[in-house]
Amino acid sequence: MTASRSLLAVILLAATAADVDALVFDVPSGGSKCLTEELRRGALSHASYRVAEATSAASSAVSARVAGPRGEELHLTEGVEAGEFRFEAAEDGRYTACFWTPRYLRGAIVSIDVQWTTEVRDHAGGAGSPPAVAAAAAKEGHIDSMIGELKKLEVSTRLIHEEMISLRRSEGEMQKLNEDTTMKIHSFTQLSLAVCVGVAGLQLWHLKTFFQKRHIL
Repeated sequence: MTASRSLLAVILLAATAADVDALVFDVPSGGSKCLTEELRRGALSHASYRVAEATSAASSAVSARVAGPRGEELHLTEGVEAGEFRFEAAEDGRYTACFWTPRYLRGAIVSIDVQWTTEVRDHAGGAGSPPAVAAAAAKEGHIDSMIGELKKLEVSTRLIHEEMISLRRSEGEMQKLNEDTTMKIHSFTQLSLAVCVGVAGLQLWHLKTFFQKRHIL
């Protein structure tokens, strides 16, 4: 069992060790977005972030704050277009980086590009768990974060699907209402035409009778 876990860790390391954890996400004005990494004590964490895109030039700035497992502040910047942070994990736990816009602009959205790398130190000087196992454990927090994001996307997709079904149902009801209205208008038009023809016939009959009485015809 231990050998299997070590082999799995080596495979995970080979697939991810050379990659930088890169994320691009949108932060609406007035809102915030947080990323979480599960780190072990002694892990070296470094991240750089920048504003990749903004819907308004006035909103092309973000603020960032990094906190440790106990809520202690490790990094804080406000109103920048790019920045970075670097720290060594003092204890095992979840480390959180939150991003938000310093100014509120209605409808504004800022896209932030974050590249976060983590290096795990082997405090035992090579003894104990293999480096691959430590690296795989460091990636576990990021995997959990990605799973959480995928679940959120699944919920959003389901809501969008339900909204589309509701819109299609409403569209069908509106189409039926339009058809019924068209039929009613057509019926009223025919009725109005019939009334007009009837009134015209009565007027002709009345005129004919009038002229006959006057011996004009």
